[in-house]
Amino acid sequence: MLDFLRNFPQYLANGMANGCLYILVAMGFNIIYNSTGIINFAQGEFSMFGGLFTYALAVSAGLPIPLAALLAVLATGAVGGAMERLMIHPLRRAGVLTAIIATVGASIFFKSLGRVFWPSEAYKVPEFTPGTFRLPGATVSKQFLWVTGLTVVCVALVYLFFSRTRAGKAMRACSVNRQAATLVGINVSRMSLYSFVLAAALGGAAGLINAPFASYGMGLEIGIKGFTASVVGGLGNTFGAVVGGLVLGLLEELIPGFLNVVLGVSTGYKGAVSAIILIAVLLFRPQGLLGRGIAEKV
Repeated sequence: MLDFLRNFPQYLANGMANGCLYILVAMGFNIIYNSTGIINFAQGEFSMFGGLFTYALAVSAGLPIPLAALLAVLATGAVGGAMERLMIHPLRRAGVLTAIIATVGASIFFKSLGRVFWPSEAYKVPEFTPGTFRLPGATVSKQFLWVTGLTVVCVALVYLFFSRTRAGKAMRACSVNRQAATLVGINVSRMSLYSFVLAAALGGAAGLINAPFASYGMGLEIGIKGFTASVVGGLGNTFGAVVGGLVLGLLEELIPGFLNVVLGVSTGYKGAVSAIILIAVLLFRPQGLLGRGIAEKV
């Protein structure tokens, strides 16, 4: 038990770093769900594009990392917009379930596309600031500062977008009642496009700060973890993703650490933690930590 407590700061640092990635992906899930009612299972592949675009621009093209990162986010946002216009928009009258199934197909297509252009198993994405530094009881990469800093900036920008801009307020209206939003003159189709562009950009940001490696297969794991975080925080609650991401990231480190150090259980079960958390939330609090139950008149 003393060894677990001694390593506790390291678990916290690792958990926060992972949690920040989950926050960005989970916010993308919630933004699209709010505007369209669709769960976009291609959200993880946006992270794949973010990482691989950053590699292509920073390493292959030799652009400065800040410029490469910005262009990668913009390019990933464009991919999200193209997906909405070419696939989701034509299916707007086909039903939500059909659109959700289509996003699964888009996920497979994007992964295959990534494998065509980036066939290697992994690509080294340059760290924004190489090296490590010490905290009390923990050693962390300097990339950790970028991960947390960019996540805070993204969350703040999303908050300002939804609270201060006309488009953001229109998207919030769609999340409350899309039919009523249409009746008051809001272009619901345009809000759907905005939601995919914004969600893709957030996913791309998660991918590019997920140093040091990117691959065509990275989207599946990040997508599953991001979806779990969105459910834990409350599916549809955009800022519940912050709570869900941090909770999932921390528990993913603390639970395996406790089992390994205190009970001697192999850490090979670490990947099952998110699945167990997802099942537990769906069983005991399906609306999530910050979600509200739905009251129905009978």
